[in-house]
Amino acid sequence: MTGALSRWNPLTPLAVALALVVGAYVGPQPASPIAALALALRLAGWSGVGRRTAALAVAVAVPTFALLYLMNVVVAPALPSPLVQRLTSFDAAARDAALIALRLGAAVAALGWIVLAIPPRRLTSALAQRGLPAWAAYVLVASLDAVPLARRRAQEVLEAQRCRGLRVGHGLGGRLRALGPLAGPLIVSLVSETEERALALDARAFDPGRRRTALDPIPDPRGERMFRLVLWLGIVGLAISGIVR
Repeated sequence: MTGALSRWNPLTPLAVALALVVGAYVGPQPASPIAALALALRLAGWSGVGRRTAALAVAVAVPTFALLYLMNVVVAPALPSPLVQRLTSFDAAARDAALIALRLGAAVAALGWIVLAIPPRRLTSALAQRGLPAWAAYVLVASLDAVPLARRRAQEVLEAQRCRGLRVGHGLGGRLRALGPLAGPLIVSLVSETEERALALDARAFDPGRRRTALDPIPDPRGERMFRLVLWLGIVGLAISGIVR
């Protein structure tokens, strides 16, 4: 975990991120998603993961905007002949696509900040202290660890296959030819990893219905609990106002 967040209970930044997501979708448009995106990037920069969070938001928001804009232009009803009306329709399509992409980018930035800045095990430990079932904590940790694990195993398989003489050519064609020799060992490796985890849980007498006792409890000061309570009430208020409108 970055030093900026190590002093906080993980549930506090998680509540902030969820408040930003809800605010981006149900608050006044387009001011709310712009403010949520700016605040999420600011918090990510303060936590030391600003560039990666921004890259993640851009990687999701830009293709979304392009796809929705093309769909709005192509699927839109037949337009009248005057050029001014056509330009007005294109502007409306761009505005609608930008608003959806902006909201999605704000949500991705807020949640990406949590994923990148807080270790999954620390987050699940904090959730377990607040009553999260053991099976749910394991599923959450396994889900958050799945992508880094698959990436690490893929690199190991690639290096092992290169030692056996596999040549990965340049360009798309070479990568597609190398996909077969890499996919099989990678899938077998991930399945074996799942079996090893199941055996490890069984050896530790894992009981999904019992609450775990933390050997190293994560501090949760009263001030943070009150701050989270205010955030949860704000999230509920925003959700209700969005439904009423």
